[in-house]
Amino acid sequence: MLTNIAFIITIIMTLYLFSYSYIEALRISDAEEKVYGGTFIFSSIMAFVFSFMTYLFV
Repeated sequence: MLTNIAFIITIIMTLYLFSYSYIEALRISDAEEKVYGGTFIFSSIMAFVFSFMTYLFV
């Protein structure tokens, strides 16, 4: 039961982080001034970490 809950949480977090990094990339690409890319890098890395974690619960 607990592994099913963890599996669902990792899938939701993966989808959220991939979509958030996509939106952040669109915001960065449209900016004319100096941008901070740390949020994009962190959310992209964490999306891949959570997507790897989903394979642990399969």
